[in-house]
Amino acid sequence: MSELEDALKDIAYGSVAGAIGKVIEYPFDTIKVRLQTQPAHMYPTTWSCIRSTYVNEGVWKGFYQGIASPLFGAALENAALFVSFNQCSNFLDAYTEMSAMTKTVYSGAFAGACASFILTPVELIKCKLQVSNISNSASSTTRHTHVLPTIKSIITERGVSGLWQGQLSTFARECIGGAVWFTTYEIAKAKLASLHPTVKDSHTWELLVSGALAGIFFNASVFPVDTVKSVCQTEHTSIVNALKKVLRTHGVTGFYRGLGITLIRAAPANATVFYTYETLKKSF
Repeated sequence: MSELEDALKDIAYGSVAGAIGKVIEYPFDTIKVRLQTQPAHMYPTTWSCIRSTYVNEGVWKGFYQGIASPLFGAALENAALFVSFNQCSNFLDAYTEMSAMTKTVYSGAFAGACASFILTPVELIKCKLQVSNISNSASSTTRHTHVLPTIKSIITERGVSGLWQGQLSTFARECIGGAVWFTTYEIAKAKLASLHPTVKDSHTWELLVSGALAGIFFNASVFPVDTVKSVCQTEHTSIVNALKKVLRTHGVTGFYRGLGITLIRAAPANATVFYTYETLKKSF
C-alpha cells in the first residue's frame, strides 16, 4: 500500500471517528465552556449550569447550540491528528533511532501542532455560539446563534485573522495534549495487550479503556490552558488579560472550573474516537 493511500485512509477514518466522538461529547463541552467563561454567581456548580441550560434553553438550543462548526471541525481535527501522527512516526522511523515511546511523544506533539491551526477558528465559533444565549456573555451588542452569521461578524469586526483569536493558547494546548493523548493510548494499549501475549489483536474493551484513559489524561493535563483559550475567544482578549480575568474572578481554582464534567465526557468520547479509528483501519 502506498504512503498516499495510507494517508488518505487516515484522513477518512479519522474524520468519521472525530465526528462520532463530537456528537457524544458536545453537550458536556457546552457546559464546560459556560463554566469557564461565566461568573461563579451565575453557575455556582456544574449541576446548576446543566439545570439552568435545560430549563431556559431546552436540549437542542441549549446543549447543542453551535454543533455544526465543531462537528465539521472534529472531522478535520482528527483527520489531521491521525495523518500527521502517522506521517511523523514514519519519518522518525526512517531517519532516527529513537525509542518507540519517544517517537510517540514527538509525533503526538507534532500532530497536535498541526491540528491547532484547524481547531482555533472552529473552537472560536463554537465558544461564541455556546454562550450566545446568555445575556451578559457577549462583549458586543450583536449576538448570533448560527455558524455563518457568526463567521461573517468576526471577519467584519476583525478581518480573516480574527478567526485565529486564541491560536497561541490552542497551539500550546494541542502540542502538550497531543503528546499526552497518543502516548497514554499507546502505553495503555500495550499494557493491556501484555495480559494476553499470545493474542495479536487487542480486544474491544482494551481499545475502549485505552481511548478513555487517553482522553482523561489529555484533558487533565491541559485544562488550565483550555480555560485561558476559552476566555480569550469569548472575550476577544489576550492571554495575559485572560489570565488576569480568571484570577480576578475565580482565583486559582477558576482555571479548573468545569474540569469534572470535562473528564466525564472525555472518557466515552475518546474511547469512541480511538475504537472507531482502529476498527475502520482493521476492516478496510
